[in-house]
Amino acid sequence: MSLKTAIAPLVHGLGHAAGLSLSRAKEFPVARIITFHAVGVPSCSTAAFTAQLEYLKQHFHVVSLAELVQALRDRQPDIAHWVALTFDDGARNNGTVAAPILKRLSLPATFFICPGLVGRGVWLWNHEARERLRTLPPAEFAALADSFGRTGENLEAVIKWMKSLPLRSRTHIERIVRDATPNFRPSEAQRIEFDLMNWDELKALDPALITLGAHSTHHPILATCSPEELLHEVSDCRALLEQALTRPVEFFCYPNGDFNPQVTQLTRLNYTAAVTTQPGFVKPGADLHQLPRLNCCATLPHFAWRLHRPTA
Repeated sequence: MSLKTAIAPLVHGLGHAAGLSLSRAKEFPVARIITFHAVGVPSCSTAAFTAQLEYLKQHFHVVSLAELVQALRDRQPDIAHWVALTFDDGARNNGTVAAPILKRLSLPATFFICPGLVGRGVWLWNHEARERLRTLPPAEFAALADSFGRTGENLEAVIKWMKSLPLRSRTHIERIVRDATPNFRPSEAQRIEFDLMNWDELKALDPALITLGAHSTHHPILATCSPEELLHEVSDCRALLEQALTRPVEFFCYPNGDFNPQVTQLTRLNYTAAVTTQPGFVKPGADLHQLPRLNCCATLPHFAWRLHRPTA
């Protein structure tokens, strides 16, 4: 661990306690879009999540993604300190943990959903592959990685390599991982973190508070998809969601934040706006289909720091 990493929590804590993080964030006349994934889990505890929302409600102007996008479309010059909340993947804990807190605080949010995964009792492919590979003894993992041509690489490096593969090749590797881990059974903690909402749970979300957006049909890495696969993952995704939910779907979220000109072009044809995982502020004149976001954090002091230092 580097010295910078070691002292970062202390710096964040002092910045927050002294009010420096807030005053610095207020110096930027920008809007912000926040990214959440699973809530009520080690990476984002219920307490930390609640503290971050309460902080935003107290010090910023929390709006729906639709309101922010409309202001950008209308070239509204003053969007300073606006904040929109977004949740990727459609984890069940977004409905059971996050939604009640959002309701209590009267804060709108957008949940991005993969319709091809809803109701199938499956996880996002990268979550499943990662958790399965974690169960392998070191020697077995090393042998499997070697069989993939990834000799000496660790788990995260293998997952990163899988993300780079064409869709058909990646699903083939997924099958090999499943065959190598036949005794894998998710723990209760894993299910709490990775299980997805079903259609009934999605339909039960208050449409006055929760906007549902598209996150591709099956959560592939879109830049690796063929033109035919892209049509299904981007264009069909909206139709599948709108048919199942009888709610309009206007916004898109790029899985893993990956896109290329072909992906963006198709997204522009099908959605009013799209969000990325690129860290940064939203300014007037921003590209509506490449909107940057800020990640949530495990602690409020770190989150307050990130509101003025997006990559910190």
